[in-house]
Amino acid sequence: MLPLEKSRTVRVIADRPPRRRGAVVVLFAIFLPVALIMVAFAINLAYMELVRTELRISTDAAARAGGRNLAISGDTAVAAAVARDAAARNLVAGEPLQLTDAQLEFGNGMRANATSRYSFVAGGQHPNSLRVTGSRENTSLDGSVTLLMPFILGRQTFEPEQQAVSMQTEVDIALVLDRSGSMAYDASDNSFTSSPPSSAPPGWVYCDPAPPNSRWRDAVAATQVFLNELDNSATEELVSLSTYNNAAVINQELTNNYGAIMSALTPYTNSFCQGSTNVGGGIVRGTQTLTNTTTNRAWASKVLVVMTDGIHNTGLNPVTAAQTAHAAGVMVFSITFSAEANQATMQQVATTGAGKHYHAATGSDLVAVFQEIARSLPTLLTH
Repeated sequence: MLPLEKSRTVRVIADRPPRRRGAVVVLFAIFLPVALIMVAFAINLAYMELVRTELRISTDAAARAGGRNLAISGDTAVAAAVARDAAARNLVAGEPLQLTDAQLEFGNGMRANATSRYSFVAGGQHPNSLRVTGSRENTSLDGSVTLLMPFILGRQTFEPEQQAVSMQTEVDIALVLDRSGSMAYDASDNSFTSSPPSSAPPGWVYCDPAPPNSRWRDAVAATQVFLNELDNSATEELVSLSTYNNAAVINQELTNNYGAIMSALTPYTNSFCQGSTNVGGGIVRGTQTLTNTTTNRAWASKVLVVMTDGIHNTGLNPVTAAQTAHAAGVMVFSITFSAEANQATMQQVATTGAGKHYHAATGSDLVAVFQEIARSLPTLLTH
């Protein structure tokens, strides 16, 4: 036999593509600058939006603070100073926002009906509004804002501007006054005694004219100051009057005739009778005047001011009444007068009604409280 041949392995080598060393480096070199520009552009956009937000916050704060001060003081110079201070307390691009006189405009804000927008008109003898223009432009005190990644797409800075208007809105107000028996006493008297009021003339009895230094006469005087403040404001406020002892009544529906409010108080001053304290009933009556679609203004803010010198002791719980008022869109301010008043409950009434509680120890304190409330009625912030 012939010897077997050794098998041979044939190795086939496939064709290989040519090596392209450096191709990735070339692509990287081309696209890296583009990627960096896109990243820088995104960073600038995010930073610009952040600065705009900071500027909006600062401008709103200045308008709100200045507008509120204008409503309280009526002094445009003081309101402007307050607005500048509020702006400077907020940083825009890392710097306090500074405002010039030209960026603070006083004027009047108004609207014709419930569906129209508020409009601002600069100037006027009795301004009720403040328009603030917050800006970081080349001509502003702080200058323009330098971008975090300058010179991208040829830009190094940008100049944002924001504007806000704070205006005193139209307000419908319900005054609710206590005429319970204790209101015949002086603020410093103890009404829980059988002794007559300290300022009452000899032989005085209930249903005689209210004594000279009585809490009732103090309330009447404070009401007159309150109405005087409203009469001097730049907007028109409608006012209603409700009073209560054990029974609560509406004495005057909403009106712009403030003399009618004072006239409605006169019969009680001339013949002040005894009665318990139904604070809740008074709040209910006041709320009814604010929700009366015949006399109220649908677009106006609703405010109820309830005053008592004592302790609720009959009728609906005043906190429950305040809950109902708040549900109807009414803001409730509460006032306690004299050391005998239940401040804790009336504080709760104000909290429930999203308003504020005040306490007056004396007749002069009561006048000051009514004056402060009249000067701090709701303001609206618009853009």
